[in-house]
This record gives sequence, C-alpha cells and structure tokens, in this order.
Amino acid sequence: MLIQKQDAEGQIIIKSYQPGLIRLNIGEFKQVILLQNGAMGVFDADASFDQLSPERLKDIIKDKPEVLIIGSGEKHQMLPISLAINQQGIAVESMASREACHTYQMLVYEQRRVYALIFP
Repeated sequence: MLIQKQDAEGQIIIKSYQPGLIRLNIGEFKQVILLQNGAMGVFDADASFDQLSPERLKDIIKDKPEVLIIGSGEKHQMLPISLAINQQGIAVESMASREACHTYQMLVYEQRRVYALIFP
C-alpha cells in the first residue's frame, strides 16, 4: 500500500482547540472564525452562537457548500436554524467546537466542499 503525506501547502490548518482559543497554522484566535475549504473567510467576530439565524448565515451559504459545520463552543448546543438551511440542500451539523475542528479537517482532506463556523 502506498501512503503519501497530504500536502496542505497554502491551506489553513487547524492545529488545536481549547475552550476560548483556536490555533491555526497562521495564528491563534479567540474570536469566531470562518473556514472555507482550507481558506479563512470573514464573519462577524462579535457574533454569538445564540444570534445565529439564516439571515446572518446567508453570505456563507450563498456559495452552496456541501456541508456547513458550526462549532458551538466548549459544549454542544442545539441549532434551531438548521432545518431552514437543510432545505436549501446544505447539510448543517452543529457540535462542540473541538469536534467541529476535527470534522472540518477530515472533510477538507477528503476534498469535500465544507465550511466551518467555529466559536471558541
């Protein structure tokens, strides 16, 4: 079996997560981050998980990612808006941020069209 190292040159990689801090290969972040297929996007850094709505996410989902992962912080929280977004053909998964970081990295390596909005 041939095993090759995944070349992630130019991509933003999640290095680690701890409550209140997300470490990427480009720095440390204490605010919400948006990752889009290995690149960093823009989202309201002062947003809170409780403020999420389809209206606030419309700029993210306009590019129709296959999957939108939302990391809710230290603990898992239910996402009441997922049904409205799922009806647009986008799989939405809400989970604790540690799991969201891991899931996002796995899907990026699988070359899936995945976006992640991660709250520290």
